[in-house]
Amino acid sequence: MDNPPGPEPSLTKRTIIGTAWLLLWRAITRSLGLISMLVLARLLTPTDFGLIAMATAFSLSVEALSQLGLQAALIRRRGDGLELHNTAFTLQLGRAVVTALVLALGAPLAAWWFGEPRLVAVLFVLAGVTLLTGFENVGIVEYYRTMRFDMIFRLTAAPRLVGFVITITMATLWPSYWSLLAGIVASAMTRVFVSYWWHPFRPWLSLSRWRELASFSVWIWATASVKVVWDRCDAFVLGPVFGSAGLGKYMLSHEIALLPLTEFVAPASEALFAAFSRAQKDGQSSVHYAGDAAGIVQFAVVPMVITISAAAGPIIEVLLGQKWSDAWPIVAVLTWACVFSPFSYVFSMVAIANGYVRANFIGSVIVSALKLATLIVATAFTSDMVVIASATAACIALESATFVLVLRGKDGLRLRPILAAATRLCLATAMALGAVYWSGLGWGPGLGGIGANLLAGFAIGAIASVVFGAAVLVLWLAFGRPAGPEARLLRMLEARLPARYVPGWIVSGT
Repeated sequence: MDNPPGPEPSLTKRTIIGTAWLLLWRAITRSLGLISMLVLARLLTPTDFGLIAMATAFSLSVEALSQLGLQAALIRRRGDGLELHNTAFTLQLGRAVVTALVLALGAPLAAWWFGEPRLVAVLFVLAGVTLLTGFENVGIVEYYRTMRFDMIFRLTAAPRLVGFVITITMATLWPSYWSLLAGIVASAMTRVFVSYWWHPFRPWLSLSRWRELASFSVWIWATASVKVVWDRCDAFVLGPVFGSAGLGKYMLSHEIALLPLTEFVAPASEALFAAFSRAQKDGQSSVHYAGDAAGIVQFAVVPMVITISAAAGPIIEVLLGQKWSDAWPIVAVLTWACVFSPFSYVFSMVAIANGYVRANFIGSVIVSALKLATLIVATAFTSDMVVIASATAACIALESATFVLVLRGKDGLRLRPILAAATRLCLATAMALGAVYWSGLGWGPGLGGIGANLLAGFAIGAIASVVFGAAVLVLWLAFGRPAGPEARLLRMLEARLPARYVPGWIVSGT
């Protein structure tokens, strides 16, 4: 099989190492998050979670509207960047000041929209957090640019650990939504502190190279502004309709359902962005790698999705307790949004890394408008959260297709191999789904005991993983060992594992 030219071996190795570090961070922080969820779900109420969801939806929307894309611009730079870093710090600090003022002044408006007067005080606290983050040391972006993911691990894990300890302590002593805010404040303060402790760069105020940053960042800002709609419209549309309690149930279900995306797809995409940017700085396009990279990520995601969907009842009962038990159908449906998310994440990263920021912006406009319209129509015709979750999952599938289409033809990207690989993956997914359904273990409420729930979850996960993996291999062989993510993954395994683990009759001809 012909392979596209490029620095695949070094980039692949660095990407795998980077992904491993990021996944380690995710594993540790998710363990903390799991413990936190187990404790907080029993100490706090859905109303507490819903109130914080409303506040963060508003604050993160305002912050996203003021994003300047500085990190992406610094990662892509070539040569010395001292003055560029000083300029980025100055812009970052100015953005934080403006954003904090908007949050504070807009707090009464947000409280009126959601019908929740307690939001005013919460948003004042979040405005202070935003101002604090403006002082973060921009020098740490060098760890992304040089793919030092071990340092990124430290920089991200330390704030999470501190936030976890503060949140749990406060919730135990004072069961209230204020304990969640205390954790947010502590995490932000820790991140600013360690950014100076673990990187020697000391920024000064300067705007000497603002034009250089603006030339690239304007499209990143525009895309971030549009993606506010995509990321935050759930809370803005559902909050006034279902109130803080209903929104709390939906958003916590949303967090559990999208675990494959947040805990695997996102860190893998971060590592890939650094690799794609490195290829771009070396004068080589990485667009032709996007389809295979997304497909490889999907191989890990699909068994996770099937397991979470089928075992949603036991998962909810173990993690959150009986008072959340009616949320399992939302999780079972919404997690299917993760299946095609690797395409939207990876293709978006490829577009930015290779300078196709306008195409990335167009894709973001299309999918954000689609999701907002879908949510408005769905809530107008039904109050069934499962139906609304189904509509959201369908939108994310369309999002993935949109990002593939906007890069069609760029640097020789062809759709036919991507569609062929997606077809094989869909067939394998259907086989794994059928096996889990036939077992009779999935898609039901919790079983009433931790042991029984855990046993059912492990059994479902084992069936889904084994059948899906076998189906992927069999279908690839049956289709004549075509080029695609299967072949690329096998070549990677062949290069890094002892020969006895990758039989020659499989990899021959790839």
